[in-house]
Amino acid sequence: MEVDPNGLRRYELKYTVPESLARRIRDHIQPLFSLDRHADPAESGYTVNNIYLDTPTLRFYYDVQFKQETRLKLRLRYYGRSPDGSVVLEVKHRHNTVSWKRRRTVPAAQWPGVLEVPPAAAAPAHGSASDTFEALTHLYGAAPVLHVRYFREPYVSDIDAYGRVTFDRALRFRPARGSSDLAVAEEDMVYYDDPLSARSDDSPVILEIKTEAFVPAWAIDLIRRFSLIQRGYSKYCYAVDRCLEGGLHPTELVF
Repeated sequence: MEVDPNGLRRYELKYTVPESLARRIRDHIQPLFSLDRHADPAESGYTVNNIYLDTPTLRFYYDVQFKQETRLKLRLRYYGRSPDGSVVLEVKHRHNTVSWKRRRTVPAAQWPGVLEVPPAAAAPAHGSASDTFEALTHLYGAAPVLHVRYFREPYVSDIDAYGRVTFDRALRFRPARGSSDLAVAEEDMVYYDDPLSARSDDSPVILEIKTEAFVPAWAIDLIRRFSLIQRGYSKYCYAVDRCLEGGLHPTELVF
């Protein structure tokens, strides 16, 4: 699973590439990168689940759509088909292409009650109570909106203090409608592509390059060598778009 220190500032560059190109890029980085130690070697990755929270007016969604330079994201994350006993509460801040996170692990059984916790009671040992997941949830009146699931193939740099290249495939989602329930059947998930193309070699792969405060030579070489063109791609926003295009009113995503 993805692990990075709380508060680490990093550059995030996202690209949408075809499967054939994703494989070429994966082969190219092998001399400098190793499979993330948390990944299952038999599958070369793991399943990621993100529960995104938003306001009744979808403020966080529109902040991305209108390209606000400074914005935040509230989400719960767990790995595998179902929580293995714990979940991660995450506040992700972003300014232009630089992002940083605050993460905290809690028992999965406590998750439904997290949204009921008074903000002051959730103050961390360091930092301000206003920075906590609970405080920001209360401040914005946020609730679970979307559950996004995908399979991640992650690689970590062998030559940098922090450097990651990840390939996300088989993206699917379901409206959460304000519910804190984490139990979900696979058949309830909707693929970003249609069910057939989502499993084909031509299905798009989300490539992410993540580095510290400077972009290293290997990342620049990768971008130039494969003529990568950066695009703003949000898994959350794309899924919200699909829901709205399907006729759901914004308030139906929250309630």
